[in-house]
Amino acid sequence: MRTLSDSRWLAAAVLAAFLLPLVPGGYVLYIACLVLIYVLASFGTNILTGYTNLISLAGATFFGIGAYGSAILVSKLGLPMPVAMLAAACIAAAIGLLLALPVLRLEEAFLAIATLGFVMVFAELAKQGGDFTGGESGMSGPAPRLFGMLLGERGYYLFVGAVLAVCLWMAHNLSDSRYGRGFLALKGSETAARALGIHAVRLKLVAFSLCAFYTGLAGALFAPLVRFVDPSVFDIMVSISFVSMVIIGGLGSVWGSVLGAVFVAGAPQLLTYIGLSNVQRSLYGVALILSLIFMPDGLVSLFRRRAARGAK
Repeated sequence: MRTLSDSRWLAAAVLAAFLLPLVPGGYVLYIACLVLIYVLASFGTNILTGYTNLISLAGATFFGIGAYGSAILVSKLGLPMPVAMLAAACIAAAIGLLLALPVLRLEEAFLAIATLGFVMVFAELAKQGGDFTGGESGMSGPAPRLFGMLLGERGYYLFVGAVLAVCLWMAHNLSDSRYGRGFLALKGSETAARALGIHAVRLKLVAFSLCAFYTGLAGALFAPLVRFVDPSVFDIMVSISFVSMVIIGGLGSVWGSVLGAVFVAGAPQLLTYIGLSNVQRSLYGVALILSLIFMPDGLVSLFRRRAARGAK
């Protein structure tokens, strides 16, 4: 049940999101839009890792499929941008389901290594795609258009925000469904969940597909933002970034996905500003270690503790 403190934080976040387009300067809106996209990818990863305890490094695969898929469907097939994005996300979900079938019986490190192999395979496919994917040079991303009209920076930011709001609303409804309750039971104990008659493999397949859909949709939104797609979207650091968002922000929490995305998207800008851009990866590693040691429940635990103290 949402507490009063939760409602205040939610109201503040919504207000900030709607006021941000009033801030002058395209770079601020670019970073804000990137954060929203990362929130979507982070939540997709959280469905898999935070709710079913499955550690996957295939996030970059689905992100890249969404980015390439939307760019190809718009530029080569002429589909409208929203249709292309939804189609690319569905393709990512279908591929995610197919990839999950042979590896879901693996656990922990073995699953992570197997999904890492997917990233390498799809990166090589993108490089060898010739004119279809642009090869190693990449391809131009589609300009953001809605109903034939070119969206400016503010228009595209609001479009991404609307997509994110719909996706989080769908996720909220999912959490109240039998699948959501099944995810929580699976997270607590797979053995106990099986004893209750829960089909664990089926739930894992659903979680993997949802993760692929959300992450693929994030990639589809990313392509028009940067206007360029190349094999770097399949980089292993992209997958590590998604996992780090979940761990730093908080496993199994929507707010954890938001806080993790803000940290991962905002930290590089701060490091660049103070002249430490060359140590970003090292600091990500340090942040992960410190988070696991001092905040095993992520940044979201700080707000929960504050809310608990306020309720006393």
